[in-house]
Amino acid sequence: MADVHNSTESLLTRTKKLLEQRDELTLREIAEGAGVGHEWLRSFVYGDRIKDPGVIRLEKLFNFLTDYQAAKRFNDRKPEARAT
Repeated sequence: MADVHNSTESLLTRTKKLLEQRDELTLREIAEGAGVGHEWLRSFVYGDRIKDPGVIRLEKLFNFLTDYQAAKRFNDRKPEARAT
């Protein structure tokens, strides 16, 4: 798994890495969870039509994906390893 918290990489690069690790999440689920438009997200993922994706949308997307990854890591742990 790539380190998405590398401070030398841009938010754009870190967000694209997270999108590559989306597993079973559909783009529609990500768009809804992040509060961004589905068509915007499709363009962002599959094309270079978005030259400037906008920091607010990018931040929403990054925050949703990092929260998803954190929840996934927590849920993948064995129950006895969880704090009580």
